[in-house]
Amino acid sequence: MPEDIKPPSAEPAGDRPAPIRRRRPPTPVKKNRTGLRIALLAVLLACAALTAVFFQDRSRLGSFISGMQFSANPDLTRVFGKRKQLVLVMGIDENWTDQDQPFTTGARTDTLLATSIDMTTHDVGVLSIPRDLWVQQPKKGGFDKINQAYADGGPQRSELVVQQALGTPPFDYYFVLRLDATKNIINAIGGLDVPVDKDMDYDDNWGHLHIHLKKGVQHLNGEQTVGYIRFRHDEESDFGRMRRQREVVQLLARRMKEPGMAARVPALLAVLRDNVRTDMPPDKLFNLALAMRKLAPGKVHSAQLPADVGTVGDASVLFPQAQQTRALVARYLIAGFGKAFDPSTVHVRVENGSGTPGAASALAQYLRQRGFTIVGTGNGKTFANRTTKITGVDQSVVAEVAKRLPIHGVKTAVGPVLGGDVDILIGRDYRTQ
Repeated sequence: MPEDIKPPSAEPAGDRPAPIRRRRPPTPVKKNRTGLRIALLAVLLACAALTAVFFQDRSRLGSFISGMQFSANPDLTRVFGKRKQLVLVMGIDENWTDQDQPFTTGARTDTLLATSIDMTTHDVGVLSIPRDLWVQQPKKGGFDKINQAYADGGPQRSELVVQQALGTPPFDYYFVLRLDATKNIINAIGGLDVPVDKDMDYDDNWGHLHIHLKKGVQHLNGEQTVGYIRFRHDEESDFGRMRRQREVVQLLARRMKEPGMAARVPALLAVLRDNVRTDMPPDKLFNLALAMRKLAPGKVHSAQLPADVGTVGDASVLFPQAQQTRALVARYLIAGFGKAFDPSTVHVRVENGSGTPGAASALAQYLRQRGFTIVGTGNGKTFANRTTKITGVDQSVVAEVAKRLPIHGVKTAVGPVLGGDVDILIGRDYRTQ
C-alpha cells in the first residue's frame, strides 16, 4: 500500500486508547530487512554443521564445547525436559544515522515469530505476528504497537507482551537475530553459487540496498545473496522473492554439508556470537540443531496471525482478531498437528495452461483460502492443455492436493518443480465460476 494512502479505519466498537509517544531515534532512519526465517534456519544449519565437525574432530571446537554432552541422535525430550518448547524469535531492525553508521539504541522488533517445537515428532509450528499489532503494554498500562515492547524492556518484555496479547503459554527461550545475520553467515562460509534466473538491477540508497546481478550461475557473497532474495521489482513481485528465499535455504543446507566446512568453524562461531542472542544453553542449541538437521519441509507449519487494519490517532495500526488468534495459537503452538495433512506446509505454484483469463489467479485464491501457501502464478508454455496436471516431488503430497482441487480426473506426476513443492498446470477442465 503506498505510504500516502491512509488505511480505512476498522476499529471495533468502543474507545481505543490514544497511541503512546514513542522514543524516536535522533536522526532519520531506514530499516534494513532480510528474511528472518532464512536467518533462523541459517543459524540452525550453522549449529548443525559445527556439531557435525565436533563429532569428526573434537579438538576443532576447543574450549567452546568442552564438557558438553552430545549424541549422534539426541533424545530432545530428555535433553529439554519436556515434549514441547515454545520459542520467541525476534528480528531487530537496524537503524542508520545521517553519517551512515548503524545503531540499535531503542531498536524495535522488525519481525516476531512465535514458534513451537515438538521434541518427539520434530514438527515446528510458526505463527508470524504483525509488528504493527495494537496491544496492551505493561509500561504505563497503555497500548502501543507490539514491536515497541523490545525497545521498552528487551526480549523478556517482548515475551510477556506476546504471551498476554495472544494468550500463549509462557515462552521457554528466545532468539534475537540481527537482520543481517543471513549476510554474515553466508560470508563466513565463503559465499554461495546461485543460479540467478534473470538480470537484476535496483538501487535504494536510503535503504542501503543495491542489487546488480547478471543471469547465470554466480558466486555471491553475503550482501549479494541478500539482495538476490530481497529483489521483487519484476512481474513476480513478492512471489519471486519467496521462491528465491526457498532456493537460498536449499543452497545453504547443501553448502553446510560440504567437507570443507570444517575450516569455516572459527568464522561461523564468530558470526553466531555477534549476530545471535539467546537464552538457550549452547549444549541444548547444538543438540536441537543436530536433531533437526534433516528437517523435512512438511514438518514446518506456518501461518500469519489475522488482523484488522485501522488507525489510532495518526498511527496506522492492526487490531487483533481475537477468536481467530485463539484458534491459531491452539493449533500451531499447543495442540500440534499429529499425522493430519497440513496444507500450510505445501508451497504451490499455479500456471494457466487453459487460456481462460484469470484462471491461475482464481485457482490460487481458492487454494489460499484452504490453507495452501501460494508461491507464484503465471502462464504455461501453451494454452492447449485439456486436463489439469499436478506435479510434485512427493507422491503423497500430490495426491492430497489433487483431493482438494475443484476438478475431477486431474493428471498427477512425480518430478521436478519450480520453486515450491507442487506445480499445478491448469487445463480446460477447470472453470473459474
